[in-house]
Amino acid sequence: MTAILVIDDELSVADALEIILRDCGYEVTVALNGRDGVKHATENRFDVVITDLRLPDMSGLDVLGHVIGADPNTIVIIITAHSTPEVAADSIRRGALDVLPKPFYPSEVLDLITLGLSKRTPSSCS
Repeated sequence: MTAILVIDDELSVADALEIILRDCGYEVTVALNGRDGVKHATENRFDVVITDLRLPDMSGLDVLGHVIGADPNTIVIIITAHSTPEVAADSIRRGALDVLPKPFYPSEVLDLITLGLSKRTPSSCS
């Protein structure tokens, strides 16, 4: 089963993503701040991490660095209400699959997950 970590301090966003993703058959873990998200990401294996850009304790770009550092095959999608072309370009350069502006449609998240999983480098243990 595909494991997804959602990191967002907005409970309504985190809950909505959890419901949508579980309904689509994904195994979902939620963290409400960057520190807990990084802890989950370094202690467990996730296929996809969806993180907000602005978290109360760290940047989503910091989360991205920790996640990619722990497993370069992890797909990271950044969500934000504060997107600019510069933020998107920097995020992608650092290893994110994409930056999704809030508000977004569930189909947009699901399409990005599908795209990311289809492009992922297969594990040597597969």
